[in-house]
Formats: sequence, C-alpha cells, structure tokens
Amino acid sequence: MAIEDDQVNDSIVPTRTATATTSENGNFLTESDKYTLWSRAMRISLLGKSKLGFVDGRFPKSTFEPELHDLWEKVNAILVSWIMNVVRPGLLSSVLYASSAHKVWEDLKERFDKVNGSRILYLHREVHTLTQGVMTVTDYFSKLRELWDEFDALTPCPGCPCPESKMYAQYFEYQRLLQFLTGLNESYSQSRSQIMMMSHLPSINRAYSMLVDQESQRNLVNMPQVAQVSEALENLAMYSNKGTNNTGSYKEKRNQVQCEYCHYKGVQEEWCQ
Repeated sequence: MAIEDDQVNDSIVPTRTATATTSENGNFLTESDKYTLWSRAMRISLLGKSKLGFVDGRFPKSTFEPELHDLWEKVNAILVSWIMNVVRPGLLSSVLYASSAHKVWEDLKERFDKVNGSRILYLHREVHTLTQGVMTVTDYFSKLRELWDEFDALTPCPGCPCPESKMYAQYFEYQRLLQFLTGLNESYSQSRSQIMMMSHLPSINRAYSMLVDQESQRNLVNMPQVAQVSEALENLAMYSNKGTNNTGSYKEKRNQVQCEYCHYKGVQEEWCQ
C-alpha cells in the first residue's frame, strides 16, 4: 500500500470545499445536532477522495512502509484539521490534542452516535399521520421521503442478500406504498383503487409518477374553467364600474343647471327664484 504525493495534495482541496459546503448548509456537529446526518455527510466527502480509511481505522500508520510515514502524518493532519472545521468550537478541546483522525472519529462516534428512542417514535408517528392536505403530490411525497430516509438512517434494514432479507425488503416496500397511498386526498381514491387492483403492484416511485401525471392532467382540464371564471369576474367588475360612472354623470348633469339671469351654474332652486 502506498500514499502518492498527488493524493496528499488533492486532499487539501476537499478540506476547503467541504468546509464551505458544510458552513452554508449549517451541518456543523454540535451537542444538539443529529450525529447520523453529520457522519453520513462526512463519509461521502471522505469517500470521494479515498480518505475514509484514515478515519474508520482501515488505513493505520503501521500498514505503510516506514518511508511513507511522513506522508501518512501529512494526510492525518489534514483530516484532523478538516474535522476541526466542521465541529462546534466547544468540541475542539477533544480534537486539538488528538494524535490521529481515527481517534477523533471514534471519540465523536462514542459521544454522539446514540439512537434516540424518542426521535424514532416521533418519525414513526409523523410517517403514519402525514396526509396530503393542501400539498401537491410532489410536496407530499418529498416530505414523506424525507421522513423515511431519516428513519432508515437511525434504524437501517438488514442488507443480507439471503432470500429472507429480500422478502423482508419487499414487504417493507409494500408497507411504504400503503403509507403513501393512504395519505392521499380523497380526490385520488379512484387512482388509489386502480393501483391496488393491479396484478403486479408498482414500486413507490412508479406509483408516484402515475399520480403526478394524473395531477398534471387535472390541472390542464381545470385551466379553461378557471380562465372562464376570471373573465366573467372581470366583465362583472367592468359593468359595475361603468354603471357607477353613468349614474354619477347623470346626477352631475341634473344638478348643474345654468341660471338665465346671473349665468351661475348651480342648483336652480337656490338662485334667482
């Protein structure tokens, strides 16, 4: 195993990029933040530069030749500084004096990687009580997908390729399809029944695509009706304004009478009687 110089130099680039991205999104690790999301974002960034093994313990210093130890120390220092840039200032004391990025990673994991039972209960309740309401199908599905993703991060499903695991995954997918269809408005009851009557139930994404297509067709059908109503309201407003102007003109003509003696334009009864 070897550490190339260009890989070490390239590791500086993601430090700046990832720090900027993390700062913009507000995904700093604090005592109140969810460690799972922070850890997942860090893993993706490290994996993209082939540096994940330095923090998860797969690339210890002892596995490299002695002549590469200096390069290993350089990569390790860069990774420690990277972690320092994406944690709350109050946590720097546990990072600053660490000898390796792996120890920092394990220390943060031990302190924050705790599955909160109350959070799982909250997600479980939100998933089963979420309904479409005034949301579009797209917004409703996106919200539901967000809850599912966080629930999966906290309680991952078994990933074994055995037949039992595959059957469990299919059953899990079926349950989520039911959750998605149950939360739809009653205006989609016919589409919901058609999907459930299919000989081969579609996937969640396929069912979502079918419902979005129906929603788009409804909007196209309703557009002429909305235009007709708007035009009728505009005509009614124009007619009302026109009637008001005519009435005002009539009163003005009736009241403004010119006196034949003093040529005063006013109410005739008040002058030169």
